[in-house]
Amino acid sequence: MTTVASIQQGGTSANSAAAALTNLGAVNRAGDTMTGLLNVANATSIVTTGNVGFGTATPSSRLHIVGTTIIEEILEKANVFSSAVGANTNYDVLDCAVQYYTANATSNTTLNIRGNSTVTLNSVMSVNQSLTLSFIMTNGATAYRVANIQLDAVNTAIRWSGGSAPTACSNSAEAYAVTVVKTGTAAVYNIFASKTQFA
Repeated sequence: MTTVASIQQGGTSANSAAAALTNLGAVNRAGDTMTGLLNVANATSIVTTGNVGFGTATPSSRLHIVGTTIIEEILEKANVFSSAVGANTNYDVLDCAVQYYTANATSNTTLNIRGNSTVTLNSVMSVNQSLTLSFIMTNGATAYRVANIQLDAVNTAIRWSGGSAPTACSNSAEAYAVTVVKTGTAAVYNIFASKTQFA
């Protein structure tokens, strides 16, 4: 059973914050601890399934914030591969935000964007949600490019920056920025993509 603790006025010390949560039933298992300072404003909830929400009593992800948020810095996970891009490349959005191949590509590639090998992108994204990712491939003397983008192994139309698919460039790193917008429940998406060449 999921327990939600709503804190209207939290404490500014570990003891008072922990006491408030314990009284509300969120910290109720052996080994639960809180250390440091905690300042909690209105409309905050903590769910014992592991999700934390601000501005919502029903957080649907590890951190779910409703409203404007100020963030000083975000560190995103990058998967860097010493291998080359081949004809088909999977991009697991649940595993990273940047995927970089450092060896020279051996062919044009079809980029398949998915949750991971067992989770579909369709199940990860809700309608009216978007995600942005970066895919970087390296070219040697022979130029290759991302020729196609799939979502959950289904070909999807791409709206390229500038109105047409970019050409491949040799002896460079090619960085693709891809934004996926889910617009319908039946796996309906728009893909917006661009490519930048780096020497």
